[in-house]
Amino acid sequence: MTAELRTGLWVFPDRPVGELLQAVLDSERQGLDEFWLGDEGPAREPFSVLAAASVVTDRIRLCSGVTNPYLRHPALTASTALTIHEFSGGRMVLGVGAGGDMSLQPFGFDAVNPVSRVRSFIEIARSVAQRRACDEYKPPSYAIDENIVGSRLTVFVGSRSEKINRLASEVADGVFVAGMPPFRFGEVIGWARSRRPIDVALYPSAAFSDEAIECNRPQMIWGLLNGPQAARDRLGVSAEELQQAADELRSGDDSRARSLITDRRLGELILVGSVEEIGCRLAALVQS
Repeated sequence: MTAELRTGLWVFPDRPVGELLQAVLDSERQGLDEFWLGDEGPAREPFSVLAAASVVTDRIRLCSGVTNPYLRHPALTASTALTIHEFSGGRMVLGVGAGGDMSLQPFGFDAVNPVSRVRSFIEIARSVAQRRACDEYKPPSYAIDENIVGSRLTVFVGSRSEKINRLASEVADGVFVAGMPPFRFGEVIGWARSRRPIDVALYPSAAFSDEAIECNRPQMIWGLLNGPQAARDRLGVSAEELQQAADELRSGDDSRARSLITDRRLGELILVGSVEEIGCRLAALVQS
């Protein structure tokens, strides 16, 4: 585990590509250390954006946050990540998780056997990176690998579940902790560091304005729907209510989702306030 404290930004890929690229450039110019771009199925494709960003930035780490083994083959994903790693001079971070309803349901996929699928994804991706044969990959002579690129490809795991975070502690370089209420961070980080003290990328959602609050409000149902029952119990909302709201949200009606995520619930799910107030809360989260 590195003791270095890094700062960064996670962005949902629903904006025009030009805006996403500008966000990477602005992040580097403002002194941030890393930029995470979500992989949300039919939204903007993150690896293409990160590849473009790799040739117009010099320093910032470029991270997929996070892809999944149901929509992407691990060997092809690893070669894509390694290509961006080469483009960027060793700044790519491959983030992987089990995926959620937002990314999988538009394609009719369910996260079946998520722990074994994530484990297999990482094993195959590592085999590609290290030019090492495994059951599902036999490296040809023309394959890209870490030696060609010149630096090791970092792999992070992003998940809300205990089993996958414990898996990350065993096989990953770090965990991407996001898409969950801050009151769960301690528990999740504990699972992720149960075997080894791996790195933690802590990314709570934040809203600095009324516009941002209302933009975030309906989207908060996804993390609750895919999260543990204990989180739903704490906020007094059922999985059935959330599923109904999610179905309507996919169809373009966000009214039920907005009514479920009251101000009280929203205040527990994301950081809300001024830049200074949220900065203080972030500092407290890091300290804890």
